[in-house]
This record gives sequence, C-alpha cells and structure tokens, in this order.
Amino acid sequence: MTTARRPELTLADLPIPRTAKVTRKWPAQMVEMADHIGAFHTLHLIAAFGGQQMRIPLDPDRSPFRDVLDPQRVDLMARIYGGNELELPVGRAALDEARRAPVLASVRAGDMTVREAARILGTARTYVSQLVNRTAEAEGAAPLPSRRVDKRQLDMFPDRA
Repeated sequence: MTTARRPELTLADLPIPRTAKVTRKWPAQMVEMADHIGAFHTLHLIAAFGGQQMRIPLDPDRSPFRDVLDPQRVDLMARIYGGNELELPVGRAALDEARRAPVLASVRAGDMTVREAARILGTARTYVSQLVNRTAEAEGAAPLPSRRVDKRQLDMFPDRA
C-alpha cells in the first residue's frame, strides 16, 4: 500500500491543530493572550485579525471576536482587554509553525515523503529535512490523517486540469 499524493494541499489550507503550543516564535502579545484563552484559540484569533489595531468593547455582545471564539472566551477577552486598544500581531511565524506541525509529524512517522511535505509547505526539501532531522519542532504533534490506497485500485479522476 502507498500513500495518496496530496498535491492540492498547501500550508494555508492546513488547519490549526488543537494541540498547538506557545513557542519561542510567538510575540509577547500572543503569549499573554494564550495565558488567558489558550494557544489554539489565540492562533485562531490571530489568523482572523492579525495585523489589525482593534478597540475591544466592554460589552462582549459587541465584540468582533464573536465569530472566532466561543462565548466564554469572548466574555473573558472583554473583561481583560475591554476598553483598550489592542495591536494584534500578524503572527505569521507562529501560525506557519503550528500548521506545519502535522506535516512534519507525518514525515517522521513515514506517512509522507520529504518531497511531498516540501510541496505542501511551499519550501525546499533541504529545509524540511533540516526541520525533521535537526530540530525538535513538532515533536509530539499528531500526523495528518493518512489515506492509504490499494495500488490495484484505479484512480477515478486522473489528472483533473
């Protein structure tokens, strides 16, 4: 059995893993927010509003975060930051690191080749090899769900163009 190729998948398409953790790539503002609402929810907030300067209302019902966070976390953000202006960091390095963790874990587990991972991450194979073999990044992360395919099975939609 071989692994199915995932050519259409890109880093931006990958979900933020629920097991995301604060790392050294996180700006101080994000670390502080993660202390209150958790790393996973902070990353979702930054993915939606990163790079913006926002006035946080005291009333949680008027919060711009209602579409991204659950009501308890919206209320918590209003209590902590309500009435203040927040400059939300872009957080690109933290988001990329969190999203690529399952890909790196898949390479380490043997479910994906370095070449496939490089294509998904949009980077060089040597960089992926370095991340997998010389860093502790994504250790403990769950691999992407692998789709095992029987070699005898015909591809229903070969080369959609």
